[in-house]
Amino acid sequence: MTSTELKQKWSGLSDNTVTSGFRSLRVTSDCICELFIGVSKENKRCLILALPANKHLNFKGIQKENLSIEYFLEKNLIVLQLIDNDYYDLFDDLILSLYHGIKDISQVDEYSNHFIEAFYRWSEFFEDKKSDSLSEDAIKGLFGELLVLKSLITDPNRTEINFILNSWKGPYDKGNDFELETKNLEVKTKSPSGIDVKISSEFQLEVSKGKGLELIVVSLLSDVTVGISIRELIFEIKKLVQESSGENSILWKALSQKNITAKNLSQYDKFKYKPVASISYECASDDFPKLNRSNIPDEINGLKYNLRTNLLTPFIIEQRDF
Repeated sequence: MTSTELKQKWSGLSDNTVTSGFRSLRVTSDCICELFIGVSKENKRCLILALPANKHLNFKGIQKENLSIEYFLEKNLIVLQLIDNDYYDLFDDLILSLYHGIKDISQVDEYSNHFIEAFYRWSEFFEDKKSDSLSEDAIKGLFGELLVLKSLITDPNRTEINFILNSWKGPYDKGNDFELETKNLEVKTKSPSGIDVKISSEFQLEVSKGKGLELIVVSLLSDVTVGISIRELIFEIKKLVQESSGENSILWKALSQKNITAKNLSQYDKFKYKPVASISYECASDDFPKLNRSNIPDEINGLKYNLRTNLLTPFIIEQRDF
């Protein structure tokens, strides 16, 4: 089931004896368990799991900021309810993630536990976080990392989708932006006419033992006419993850580290970029010009410097235009 199909299903709700008290529609007949989308009497969207008559839970309801879960013993239903309608799209992400996670499970204990665990895993993304807006430079940096994430997801030779999502470490301020099996990736963005990229610490170009290291420089053109926003790019990636039966909560978890939520994402629509080119450089070579922790004195720390990319031609691994 896709996001588009789910959106169409919301308009087909009707009274249902299985989910008495909710207008509902079974998600799909392909799902072994009885999973429904629904709307409560208070006009709140819900995801409903109907349990077999011989299975009862010892479970108390929980209400988070914009999401709740409740067990109706008399109807034998577990109901996950959206409280704030501004989170419709994120709620659909949750539903698709949960559906793909349990659709082939026949054991009641297993799929009911998965349903409840999904509530805990996703509830933090529905919180109204109050924080300062990110600067345009910060958004541009995230945009570049997301383009690399998209390229990794669409690589025909890629590894398992959730491994790729978990490899994105940039929002967690780790040593490198991506930690793959055989190499790490450091991503920088610049304008098409720019030649310098900023290396903001002595750890960014440090080579991990037993791994390669690539510097990926993404050129972005600010363009409010033909460019795309970070929100549009995130939605593209979400769709790719869903099509690969991946777990979008991993993506939202990473974005939340930078205080980007489904609710505040649109405030960055004023920043739009047209991706122009991407160049990858081999950084693990001893000849690559870099200052890092292993080649500077211990007395020096907090190092920041510019790297002149037009002088790095001998180290180019790959170059592509968007």
